[in-house]
Amino acid sequence: METECKINVYEIMGTSTPAGRTSESGEPSGETIRNLIIENWEKHEKLSIYFEGVMQMTRPFVDEAFAKVLEVYSLDQFNQKLHFPDANDRIVKSLNDAIKLRIKIIKMHKDRAEEEAL
Repeated sequence: METECKINVYEIMGTSTPAGRTSESGEPSGETIRNLIIENWEKHEKLSIYFEGVMQMTRPFVDEAFAKVLEVYSLDQFNQKLHFPDANDRIVKSLNDAIKLRIKIIKMHKDRAEEEAL
């Protein structure tokens, strides 16, 4: 297992304002970043996400790229594996907001599935 995988959001997205959940036209999207994270999860001890050059990200992008990782891995695993070394306060708030909302959505789906199983 390699030590670290560096993911540069600006280089991958090619813009200072990443947006979009998915892309049918082949353009990079939040899904592109999430797939990179998941593909490299088992291959590296640490995944470092860099935002140099990123001015602002849309909520759907942040949810798709980062928060939806919680549908595969737990919050503890997320916190242990992912690192955001150059994230400024605005990016950290955006990440935290998306993660809190995604945790609520996951819980709601789980609760609904349990109710239907009864």
